[in-house]
Amino acid sequence: MSVSSQFPDAKRLSISLQRELDNLESGLFDQKLYEKCSSDARELGNKIQYLMILAQSEGPGRREMWVGRIDGLSGIHMGIEKSLNRMESKYQQRTRSKRLREQLMGSPEDQELRQKRYNAYQTYQQNKESLHNSNREADRILETGRATLENLRNQGNILKSAHRKMLDVANTLGLSGSLIKMIERRENVDRFLVYAGMGVSLTVLFLLYYYFVRGS
Repeated sequence: MSVSSQFPDAKRLSISLQRELDNLESGLFDQKLYEKCSSDARELGNKIQYLMILAQSEGPGRREMWVGRIDGLSGIHMGIEKSLNRMESKYQQRTRSKRLREQLMGSPEDQELRQKRYNAYQTYQQNKESLHNSNREADRILETGRATLENLRNQGNILKSAHRKMLDVANTLGLSGSLIKMIERRENVDRFLVYAGMGVSLTVLFLLYYYFVRGS
């Protein structure tokens, strides 16, 4: 087995290895392609060592020629080894940075979970604020209703007092019984209107309370 028969095979391996290295450097880091390049580089190194041994058996003139050619191939091999080591170093650095970032910020799944919790909290705060505003509005409506009912009661008391005074005046003046009955009927109508107004007010208040409190 001679150096001349083995050198072409080593040369073809170096060319193939350079092509693979170009593909590895042009894209994202591919672990499988990197492992193949590393394996081919080790194989090329073994071939170069074997070629050096075979070159020593050549004659003086041919030995120097083959040593020179093998040295050139060895230089290519050293450049490939440096490129592979540099790429491995960058990959390890990116891996460490990614691991450290995940330790500090959590994995993408943890970040997504924190975002969901934050969104849920924001929704809770908005609902809480909306309920607070609804309760405040309901309290305002109830206070208005209480004031309205108190006003209606005062009006009812005023009507009762006026009725009694009218009866007293009628008795004093000696008005007829039919006039007194007419006054009593008017009083009943006024009382009905007061109670009807109170009922309508309560109904409106109930509907407003249901809309602002239960509806929210």
